[in-house]
Amino acid sequence: TNAIPCNVTGVWRNELGSLLDIEAVGSELRGRYQSAVETAPGVTGSEQQAKLLGVTSNRGLQTSVAFSVLWEAGSCSSWVGQCFQLPDGKRVLKTLWMLRSVASCPADNWKTGVVGGYGDMFGLFSNKRSVK
Repeated sequence: TNAIPCNVTGVWRNELGSLLDIEAVGSELRGRYQSAVETAPGVTGSEQQAKLLGVTSNRGLQTSVAFSVLWEAGSCSSWVGQCFQLPDGKRVLKTLWMLRSVASCPADNWKTGVVGGYGDMFGLFSNKRSVK
């Protein structure tokens, strides 16, 4: 087979318009995430972007990924998924995500987590990173 590993380095866009600017350095992922949506105004901060850190398997043809961001207002988001190299040469990241908001007290803990059960699908927007 002429299949090649799925390279996750680049700028990706999901179905909501959020941008994932990511670089794989060995098994580490670094970059920035710019959200196009918020669960409440101001949750992601004034610029709606955050530093991204994660890991990648870098093994085989379908690369596993896990990455997280810490938003300016204190919430955290994490994604786990896989990069797929499609037969037409395009690459996609299929992920599940979780958002953890800050609770004002222990009694409010129950309402601070959101799981994106339908997942996110990112299509490769550019092979080159925009943020160095």
